[in-house]
Amino acid sequence: MSIKEIKKAALSLTAKERAELSYLLLESIDSENVQNIDKIWEEEVKARYEQLIRDPSAERIAELVIKEAKSKYK
Repeated sequence: MSIKEIKKAALSLTAKERAELSYLLLESIDSENVQNIDKIWEEEVKARYEQLIRDPSAERIAELVIKEAKSKYK
C-alpha cells in the first residue's frame, strides 16, 4: 500500500479514529532516534553545508525546493 493510499484511508476515518491512529504512530517511533534528533539534524546540516562548499552550483532556491517537495506528496 502506498503512502498516498494510506493517507486517503486515514483521512476517511472519524476524528476519534484519526487521533488514535496518530497516537499509535507516534508511539511506534523509536525513542532512541527521537532522543538523537538534534545530533541527526546537526549531521545533516553539516553534510549539506560541506556539499555547498564543494559545489556551489548545487544551491537551489528554497521556493523551488518546497514546490517540488509538495508536488511529490499530493
